[in-house]
Amino acid sequence: MTLDDLLFGLRLNALGLMASMLIAATCAFLGVYVVLKRIVFVGVSLAQISSAGVALAFLVGPAMATVAHRFVHSAWPFNYLSVCLEWIAVTPMSVSLLLTMAAVLGFARPSLGKGIPRDALIGIGYVVASALTLLFILRSAKGMDDVRELLDGSVITVQTGSLVAMLAIFGAVALVHALFYKQMLFVSFDPEMAASRGYKVHRWETLFFLTLGATISVSMQQAGLLTVFSMMVMPAATGLLASRRMSGVFTVAMVSGLAASAIGFTLALMWDLPVSPPTIGASAVLLLATYLVRRRG
Repeated sequence: MTLDDLLFGLRLNALGLMASMLIAATCAFLGVYVVLKRIVFVGVSLAQISSAGVALAFLVGPAMATVAHRFVHSAWPFNYLSVCLEWIAVTPMSVSLLLTMAAVLGFARPSLGKGIPRDALIGIGYVVASALTLLFILRSAKGMDDVRELLDGSVITVQTGSLVAMLAIFGAVALVHALFYKQMLFVSFDPEMAASRGYKVHRWETLFFLTLGATISVSMQQAGLLTVFSMMVMPAATGLLASRRMSGVFTVAMVSGLAASAIGFTLALMWDLPVSPPTIGASAVLLLATYLVRRRG
């Protein structure tokens, strides 16, 4: 591939590149919290639950579309119900987001009863979601190619409407964290002190998990499970290695995520690959390079 061919490919897939970089920056920012709070497994668990939501949408979508068509010419409120059902049937993200938000409310709790800690609940959620994803896919009209799409994503084919929806949701997430940055940090890293000063720790934890769940659910639809999970962990680790101040950690993490996304997307076009493998590889190289520089310093 010549340079002109590469530049043409990047212009042709500009929406995909923008979506990929937007996902990387948002996941990298939230990933700092995930890594420092030692809840890395929450990321992969929520991503897997989001995958189960997409697979469920594959399974029930045709039935919902059939019901929607039957009521499309009915009187109010059945005609509006028909429109809603049809929209849900063709928008897997809606089912995925609903299922992920339900899981978030459970994960935000420190424990489930006296004998089941949060870690166990997260593990249970991951295992059950993995099994349901496979079951839903096998029982739906979709095939194993759709399973691969859940893992690899299809960010290179993102449409304008999906990008606008992503911008709206990620914009809301960014606004929440900009408005409550100090509270989020305080509650996340010293919950006992925050509670002693009157903070409602559970409410702040729930708010954080809601932003995390929304980000993962939306990102997973386009970038795939593997890329989303890697962007939650490796850029954050790079930031923690490169800086001692929290503002620097967040900045380096986001820059690292953006760089890995741009490099991975470019290599995917050059080598005719799915976007996720070169993106994950680029992120790993940046992390290793940061580690080596820090070690020598």
